[in-house]
Amino acid sequence: MTELYQKLEKIVSEKYISDDLIVRHAYSRNVDPVLQGIPDIIIRPKDAKEISEILKIANEENVPVIPRGGGDCEFGGSKPIGNGGIVLDMKRMNNIVNLDEDNLIITVEAGISWAKLNEFLCHFDLYTGCMGPGSGMTASIGGGISHHSVGGGGCAKYGACTNQLISLEVVLPTGEIIETGSQANKYSKFPFNRFGNGPDLAGLFCGDNGIFGIKTKVSLQVFPRPPFADYKTFMITRKTVEVSSQIFKEIRKKGIDVYDAFYIPDIIVSTGTELGMFPLWENIKRKRGVFFYTIEANSEKELKSMVNQLDQIILQHKVQELGPEISEGNYAKWHYTEQGHWQTYHNLWGLLPAFEPMTAECFITIDLYPQILKDIDNWNRENSANLQKITEIAGFPPVSGTGPILLIDGNNVELTCGFNSFNSYRDGKNYEIIHEINIRLWKSLLERVTKWGVQWYMMGEVVSRLMVDIGAYNPEFYELMKNIKKTLDPKMILSRGKFNFWNDK
Repeated sequence: MTELYQKLEKIVSEKYISDDLIVRHAYSRNVDPVLQGIPDIIIRPKDAKEISEILKIANEENVPVIPRGGGDCEFGGSKPIGNGGIVLDMKRMNNIVNLDEDNLIITVEAGISWAKLNEFLCHFDLYTGCMGPGSGMTASIGGGISHHSVGGGGCAKYGACTNQLISLEVVLPTGEIIETGSQANKYSKFPFNRFGNGPDLAGLFCGDNGIFGIKTKVSLQVFPRPPFADYKTFMITRKTVEVSSQIFKEIRKKGIDVYDAFYIPDIIVSTGTELGMFPLWENIKRKRGVFFYTIEANSEKELKSMVNQLDQIILQHKVQELGPEISEGNYAKWHYTEQGHWQTYHNLWGLLPAFEPMTAECFITIDLYPQILKDIDNWNRENSANLQKITEIAGFPPVSGTGPILLIDGNNVELTCGFNSFNSYRDGKNYEIIHEINIRLWKSLLERVTKWGVQWYMMGEVVSRLMVDIGAYNPEFYELMKNIKKTLDPKMILSRGKFNFWNDK
């Protein structure tokens, strides 16, 4: 047992700290099959004070600290870059602090999951608007704020989850504890507004991917759930990518306040149905891309009017409307009524043993995603020889492209792009060539998409470093970000290595 371990154990007790090899390996990976970093110590604090003490010791010892929420990230975001360091697991901090029903604001500890929070809110006929990421059954609130997360439902209406942020309690990398928004005024009794009292410092920690501070408490605006809803699903029979883009654009131009709108590409529908994932579509002869929407309203009259407007937009594109029930193909009904929004996001994961994602997630305008998808097809053809090498070993080809494309706020969509492949262990053997090809092609595809000008939001190890390595950041922007990091975190303790922020001293 090291001296560092003994110091940390005094903070949390022996029950909430481990340096066991099995535990360390359990925290060494996220979702993807290729990135690994084995920490030295895993620790589970109970509050901001304990986190502050941990960070002060880490600074004294010059040991990196990696915050981990739900651990659902795809790009190496919540494990060390390389080996070593302390993984700070936030799962103990999963409590509801306060629900202010008068002002429709909830305060929670940052380690709580989006599912647990919304389950609590549903008893008050409330929800969080955007329900966080597609992995919200286990993804944490703090992680969602760190990524500008979308995908769990409500994103067309409410945008990213940071749009509903009111205030934060944050432990800075050197151990100081701050509050933002209305709570910057020490006389404020409760969180009520994000903006004011000077600059919006909460924004500094939104989308920071865990480099500027550790979020410990989060206050969010919550919303009454409208009593009426409808949901419809359509099979697009021709030019599915272009038609879906046109439908998205027309919805926005008409100003219809749609709750969710999704396009599921052809390859997901056909491959997923073939492998038994979509039994509701098995009897449909021509399996093409699917478009679905959900609409909410405060009256039947309002709901009917909005549905009529949406149907008028969609049906003019010669689509096939599927039946109203889930058994008849109505994916939208399952997505909304059965909480499918936390199961639908990455459809091809796990369809075959060790079939895992090497993807990344970005925002882009509605009009550009058809062009990006065509370019991904070009990339696939250009790299067919390397993809074939994996196919010959695994017996099934990697699948490149995108996951479901969803409408978010403004004229933007969320695009998850990359490819699903296999890890290097097959039939008891380690095929190093699979690992090498996966890493090289993953970075190659993400560089290609980056040059379309997309806005990456969940960046982790891979995308944060790629942006720097290929010179995608405006130099002045990157220098400012680096200077802020140095000011807040002189020894680069927190999430060391992301955005290539290393301790060079």
